[in-house]
Amino acid sequence: MMWRDLKLRPVLSFIQRALIVSLLCIWFGSANHQRLHAQQPAKSDSTAKPDQRLYEFTFVDAQQQTQTIQAAQVLEAQDGGVVILTRDGRLLTATPKQLKQKRELDQRFTPFTHSELEQQLKAEFGPDFTITHTKHFTICSQAGKRYSKWCSYLFERLYNVLHNYWDSKEQPLHDPEVPLIAVIFKDRANFEQYASQLLGAGTSATHGFFSIQSNRMVLYDLTAAPNERPAFTDADILKKLRKSPFNMATIIHECTHQIAFNIGLHTRFADNPLWLTEGMATYFETPDLRSKTGWRTVGKPNPWRLTQFQNYARSRRTADSLQTLITSDERFQNAETVLDTYAEAWAFSYFLIKTKRKQYEEYLHLIAARKPLIWSTPEERLKDFQSVFGNDLARLDQQFLKYMRQISR
Repeated sequence: MMWRDLKLRPVLSFIQRALIVSLLCIWFGSANHQRLHAQQPAKSDSTAKPDQRLYEFTFVDAQQQTQTIQAAQVLEAQDGGVVILTRDGRLLTATPKQLKQKRELDQRFTPFTHSELEQQLKAEFGPDFTITHTKHFTICSQAGKRYSKWCSYLFERLYNVLHNYWDSKEQPLHDPEVPLIAVIFKDRANFEQYASQLLGAGTSATHGFFSIQSNRMVLYDLTAAPNERPAFTDADILKKLRKSPFNMATIIHECTHQIAFNIGLHTRFADNPLWLTEGMATYFETPDLRSKTGWRTVGKPNPWRLTQFQNYARSRRTADSLQTLITSDERFQNAETVLDTYAEAWAFSYFLIKTKRKQYEEYLHLIAARKPLIWSTPEERLKDFQSVFGNDLARLDQQFLKYMRQISR
C-alpha cells in the first residue's frame, strides 16, 4: 500500500494506537518493581533524509491554538492530512481540517542548532533547567550539575557500546539525524507532575520513559531521596544507585530505546515487534557499575529477567508461547502476562544474539526496513521471522529452552 493511498484518519488512529499501547507497556525488576514506559509497538521512519525539503505548516492543535512551525513532511495522506517531523525531532499530525496552510521553503530540512534548541527548551521548561550538549545528546536538566554530568557520561558510553556492538560493513548504522534530548527532573514529585500529563494513571508505576512521538527520554534524579544528603561525587551516585539496581536498569533501558530508534536499529512508527525492541533494551540492562566504562562485557545474563523466565518456563505452553511472542504484541499489553512476556523477550533475544548472531542481525535490519505506518498481520510477522530463522519453530523452541537451562545452571 502506498502512503498516499492512506487517509489521515486511519493514519492518526494508527499513531494513537501506537502511543497508547506504548504507555501501557509494563517493565519490571521484580514483583515489587513495576513501571510503565513509553515504548510503542508501531513506529515510523520519520527521520528526515539529508535532501528532504523544509516546509512551513500552519495548523490548529488539539488545544485549538494556531501554530506555525517549520518541519519536514514525513507523510501526506490521500485526504490532505500530514505527518510531519519538527526540527527538534517531534512527530506531529494535522488533519485536513486542522491544517490551514502548507508552504514549501527554498531550503533543506536541518535539525535545530544547539543555540536554537537551547532557546526552545528553556522556553518550554523554565529557568530551573540547565542545558548541556554532549557529542550526541542534549540534556535539559533540573537535577544538580554532578548528576546531570554523570548521566551525560553514561548516555555517551551507552551510545558507543550500541554503535560498536551492532555496526558492520554489511549493515552500517548512522548518526542521529535529529536531536537526542534527555529531560531530567530533580526529584520524583516534579517528574510525576510532568509525566502524568502523558501517562495518566501509569505515572505512579514508572521511573522513566522514552516517547516515540517526541523522541525524548524523560527521567529524574534517582539518587534524590527525602531526608538523605545529595550525591556530591560520582562515587556517591554509584553507591546510591547500587541500592536499587532496577533504577539503574531504567536509565539504561530507556536510553537504549532512544539510541536504537535514531541510529538505524529500529524505525520510528514502523511495525517493530515488541519482543524485538524490548529484547534489545533488556539485553543491555546489565552494566558493570564497578567499571569506569560502565560495561566490561556486553550481554551478560540479566539476573532479574532470568529468574522471571525460569519461573515462567515451568508452566510455559511450549507450542504456543514462542509463536504468540513473535506474531503479536498482545501479551505485552495484558497485566497478567506482561512480566513473563518481558522475561521471554529478553531470554529469546539473548539466545538468538548469542547463538544465531548473523541471522539475528539479518532479521533486525529486515524489520528496520519496514515502511512506516503499515501494520503487519500476525501471518506476515511469522513469515518474516521464518524467512530468516526457518520454518521449524518447534525445533527452534527446543534449542532455545535447552540453551536457557544451561544459562540457568
